[in-house]
Amino acid sequence: MKVITRHICGEDRALCYSLRVSKAITEKYGSGGIRESLKGDNPAETLDAVIWLLSLLMAAGKKYADKNGMKCPDAPSVDDMLDDYGLDDLADLMGLATDAMDAGAQQEIEAESKNGTATQDR
Repeated sequence: MKVITRHICGEDRALCYSLRVSKAITEKYGSGGIRESLKGDNPAETLDAVIWLLSLLMAAGKKYADKNGMKCPDAPSVDDMLDDYGLDDLADLMGLATDAMDAGAQQEIEAESKNGTATQDR
């Protein structure tokens, strides 16, 4: 699982697109629906989706960090995020959320040497 670190509410925090996060997104938005909400025409709906998603990603990042002996502060509350950012930050916040989702969705292919020849596992 890939974990990324981003500066949010004054501290570096781990963001993790875990299966728990994926499940919560699907339960709330259905298949593929979160990305539509993130780029929606309604700023209030987009803001709610971004803050909700970032909260999930940071909570998952904190759980991952704790389980793997990594230093990571607790996720800020939704209220803290709403107080620390303005509408002018919305695009950056969306970028943070999509960075974590994109990183979590990437598949890694490991190369293995067989008789001196590199091959790709499939």
